[in-house]
Amino acid sequence: MSRYLYDITNPNVAYNWLYEALKMKQGDLIDAYCLECHKDVNAFYEKYRIVMDSIDIEKLEIAAFHVTTCVDDCNEIKLYGLHNLQWALENDTQLRRFLKQNYISFDIDNKCVYVGENVYDIDYDKYKDLDVLSRRKNQLHKIGHKLYFDYQVNAFFFCRDIYQYSTIHEAPEFLFTLSSLNEETTGIDTKWKEICKPYVVKYKGTISDYAYFSFYGNKTEFEEDRSNNWIKLRRWLISYAIDCAFGDLHSDVYAYMNPETVIAPENIIEYMPAEKWRKDVLKYFGKE
Repeated sequence: MSRYLYDITNPNVAYNWLYEALKMKQGDLIDAYCLECHKDVNAFYEKYRIVMDSIDIEKLEIAAFHVTTCVDDCNEIKLYGLHNLQWALENDTQLRRFLKQNYISFDIDNKCVYVGENVYDIDYDKYKDLDVLSRRKNQLHKIGHKLYFDYQVNAFFFCRDIYQYSTIHEAPEFLFTLSSLNEETTGIDTKWKEICKPYVVKYKGTISDYAYFSFYGNKTEFEEDRSNNWIKLRRWLISYAIDCAFGDLHSDVYAYMNPETVIAPENIIEYMPAEKWRKDVLKYFGKE
C-alpha cells in the first residue's frame, strides 16, 4: 500500500486521508460510518480492517505541527530543521544568542546555568527527592526537568485553537520557567515576545520519530502492540481520523518526538504565521 500521509491537523485533511487510505468512493464515508455502522468506530474499523491491516505502520508518514516563535521568519528552521532544546542551547541559534545578550548561558554537559556573575546547579536528579511542594517551588528543579527530561520537540497532531494552549505562541515555555528563577531573569519571556513573531511549522515523521507516549500509556503497551502488528495503533489512527473529519475532536492531541529526533528541512511540509493557521482551523468550527 502506498504511504498516504496520516494527517488530522484539520477536518478536511483527515477526511481526505480516510478516503485515500481506505480506498473509498465519493459518499462512502457517510454511508459506511453513519448509516451502516451507526457511528460506531469499532464496527467501522472491522469493516475496513483488511485495508487497515495492509498499511505498513513503520513506513506510514504521520503529520504533526510545532508552534514556535522566531525573529527571522523561520529561516533558521529552514536551514537546520527542528531540534530539541538541548541542541538549541548548545549551538549558534537565535535562542542562545538572545540569552547571551541577557547574560544567561547554559552548560548542558555540566548541568549548570550561568546568570550574570552567578552559577546555578540544574542537575535534575539532585532535585527528584524533594517533596512535591518543594519541587513546585524550586525553579531549578523545573529548569532541570525541562532540560534533561522534557527537552524533545513537542507538537500537536491536532489543536482546535493554538492560542488556548498556554502561551507558546508568545514565547517558549522554557523562557517562562526561566523568568521565575530570580530578579535577573524576570521578564526574559516578555523580551522574547517583543522581538518575535509566532509561526506554525507542519512536518511529517514516521512512528520511529515519535515518542511512544504520543500513542500509548506506557512502554510495555507500545512494545506489546508492536509485536501484535500494531492493532491498537491502527484503531487509534481510525478513531482520531473519524473524530477529526466529523468535527468531533474537542481536546488537543499531543505529539511528542523522541529526544534524538531531528525534523530535517526536507520533512517540513509548510511554514505558516500562527494567526493564519489558527483562523484556517477555527473556520471548520464556525469561528474566526
